[in-house]
Amino acid sequence: MPVMRDDLGGGAIGLRRRFIRPLSSWKLEIPGRQELQEPILGLLQYAQGDTPFWFDGAGFGEETTPILFGIGDGSKTDFNLPHRHVFIASLVIYNNGSVYSGWTPLSMSSDGATCDAIRYDSGLGIGYHATAKYRRRIKCIVKVEDKITRQRIFRSSINSENIHNLSISLEEFLT
Repeated sequence: MPVMRDDLGGGAIGLRRRFIRPLSSWKLEIPGRQELQEPILGLLQYAQGDTPFWFDGAGFGEETTPILFGIGDGSKTDFNLPHRHVFIASLVIYNNGSVYSGWTPLSMSSDGATCDAIRYDSGLGIGYHATAKYRRRIKCIVKVEDKITRQRIFRSSINSENIHNLSISLEEFLT
């Protein structure tokens, strides 16, 4: 990917990576026809590693087993969720393994569809384990250290629909 150059100082190379602490990363392999991969490649060339975009996680942005986010002390009512941009409609809260419905979302995004924290209607009981499962949006950037790779793979002479392959790496970061 190209680098940014400063017009002042004889074209000194500027830093490309503004987000330096990734939380997680994904390597995506996208087989298919070349003309169907071009829009994806266009987005990635536009982003070039420092333009964030939203990724649905391709299944990795979903917590399918309840994960721990708090242990009750009898008085605390506000809890941060382990991830940001959690879809409120998908959020299921459990107290000691039983579904609990007495909560409201906090720190909602401007669209009102996601949140980062919840508030219990009353304090979580002493020693109770609060867990949740949910889907979330993931803010990503293209990992430019792993080059975007386009290749042709001849897997079968019968099906020529999947001879092209696009390989990219994405990183999740905090905002």
